[in-house]
Amino acid sequence: MTRIFNRGELKQVLLAIVASLGEGHGYAIMQELQQRVGHDWRPSPGAIYPALLALEESGLIESAEKDGLRTYRPTEQGKKALGDEVAAPAWQTLANRAGATKPRLTLGRLLERFDEQLPARRQPVSDEQAAAIDLTLDEAAEHIKAILEEGEQDG
Repeated sequence: MTRIFNRGELKQVLLAIVASLGEGHGYAIMQELQQRVGHDWRPSPGAIYPALLALEESGLIESAEKDGLRTYRPTEQGKKALGDEVAAPAWQTLANRAGATKPRLTLGRLLERFDEQLPARRQPVSDEQAAAIDLTLDEAAEHIKAILEEGEQDG
């Protein structure tokens, strides 16, 4: 899988996003990043939050607790670091890299796709329907486990 961010780019991009938002919580920052990069790429909280923490430790952003959420905003030092380059991240380059990457498939992502295919998620079901659906899901779980075990034995 092709990397989307080169060394240091994620922090630069996050600083630019925080500066453009003025202030934002982690989820808003990740949404903005996902929108700007595009394609099917999704930011990982496991990469984003440590990068935000590193930006905070270096004095480029600061965080505060607001309405139960941690929000981030650029410091004067962060604004100076960006200078006139608020749009500095080469968004098209990042988007091209994201488009060239093959999405990493995980069981979780496949289950999310399955979930998206069920628009009637909150639809009430009868006892008989619930029993039939439970049986079907139990069988599917057993098939999935077998497929995963088979892959472990092969690889």
